[in-house]
Amino acid sequence: MINKISLGSINAVFQGNTNILDRFKENLKNGNVNQNVNLNGNEALANYNRPIIKSDTNLITPDENIDKFIIKDTPSPVTLKGDEIETLSGERILDNDGKLEAIIAKDDKTTKEYHIDKDSKTITKIVERDNATGFPIRIDLFGIKYNSNTSGTVQEFTPQTNKLKKETYFDEGKLISVKIFDDDKNIENTFRNDGKLRWINTEDNKTGFITHYTLDENNHIEFVNIEDENYNILKEISYQNGKIKEVAESKLKPLTNTYGITPDNIALKPAEFVEAPKVSALEGEKKFRENGSLESVTVSDGNTKTEYITGYDGKNVREIKVFDNDEKIKNIFFSETGNVNIQEFKNGKLYKTTFYNSSKRPDCIIEYTEKGEVAKIVSYSFDGTFIKKYSDEKNPQFGYISLEFDKDKQLIAVSIRNIEKNITESED
Repeated sequence: MINKISLGSINAVFQGNTNILDRFKENLKNGNVNQNVNLNGNEALANYNRPIIKSDTNLITPDENIDKFIIKDTPSPVTLKGDEIETLSGERILDNDGKLEAIIAKDDKTTKEYHIDKDSKTITKIVERDNATGFPIRIDLFGIKYNSNTSGTVQEFTPQTNKLKKETYFDEGKLISVKIFDDDKNIENTFRNDGKLRWINTEDNKTGFITHYTLDENNHIEFVNIEDENYNILKEISYQNGKIKEVAESKLKPLTNTYGITPDNIALKPAEFVEAPKVSALEGEKKFRENGSLESVTVSDGNTKTEYITGYDGKNVREIKVFDNDEKIKNIFFSETGNVNIQEFKNGKLYKTTFYNSSKRPDCIIEYTEKGEVAKIVSYSFDGTFIKKYSDEKNPQFGYISLEFDKDKQLIAVSIRNIEKNITESED
C-alpha cells in the first residue's frame, strides 16, 4: 500500500534580528555554513537567526591543541550469533510465571548478565559487573529491529562506581561517535561514514560552554564554533592551511515576546523526583523468581497499589509501577547511571515522561497526545536550573511553535511552522 501525501498551507516564520533566509544564502555563498551536526533542525535554523555583533569575546578562545581531545581507545561492539539463549551456559533466571528473564554467567572476578526480552526472546542488554562491588564495568545495549545482532551502544564505567565514564555509539557495527565524561570537561568524537574523525566537541561542565571543532581528512581544524550553555554561538572561526582565516563574534539580543508563552506560565511541569527505596524497607506481598531471589514487592494502600520490581539479584529496586483501581498511572525506571525516567498514564495511555539526570535535576519533559504522538517538550539547561526551550507540536494558534529562553527568562529565538497535511491511502 502506498500513502500519497500532499502538503498544503505550509507557512514558516522565524523571528529574529536578521533575515534568516538572506543570512543563510550569504553564508552558503561565502562557504561559511555551520558544519555542526549535533544541533537538531530547529536549533540549527535558530542559529542562523542570531545577529553577528562585534563584542568583547577575546577571552573566549578555542584550544587548538586538539590531539588531547582525540579519543584513541574505543571499544568494539559485541556481536551475537543468534543462538545465545540456547547455547549460553549460566544460571537461567525465570520470573514468577516461568518466563526467561536473563542468563547469568559468573566467573571469579566478574559476572555477565544477559537481559532477555520476554516477548521477542532476544537479548536486549549485556551487563558485566564487578563481583566485589556489584557495580557495572560495561553495558552493551541492543535493539529489537535495528542493532539487534551487534550492540548499538556501549557504556563503560569508572572502576568501582556506577559513574559513566565513556559512551560509544555504533550503527550495525560501524563506529558513529564516542564520548568521555569527566568532572571538568566532556569530550565527544564523531566520525565520517568512512570511519575518519570529522567532529570534536568539548563541553565545560562548570560553565556549560561547548566548543565544536570541524576537521579535515588530515585532522586539521577547518571550523570552530563556541557556544554558551543555551547553544548561542559566541564565536565562529574558520581556518585555512592551519591558520585563522576569519573570526565572527556574536552577542545575542533578546526578542520581544508577543506569544504569551514564558517559562513562568508553561503548564507542562516535571513529575516529582522519586528515589529508589531500599528493598529491606519494603513490606507487602512478595513474589520470588524460580531461583529464590526476590522479584517484586507489592504494597497496597486503599485503591492504590505500588509494585516494586528488583534486579535479578533481588537487592535493588529497578522499576516501580503504580496502579489506581488496577489501572496503571505511573512507571518509574532507575538506570545503572543514576538517571530516573518517570512515565505517567491517563486512561491507560502514556501522556507524560519526565527525565531526570544523575544529579537529580530535570533534563526534559515530553507530553503525548492520546494517539501517542509527541505534543509538547520542555528542555532544561545543562545544569537543570532553568527552562531553555519549549516546543508545542499541536499549538491551536501557530501549529508548531518552538521558543528558546536564556537564564533571565528572556526570549532569544522562535521557530513557527503551520503545516496542513492531507494523507490519501490507495485501495490496492
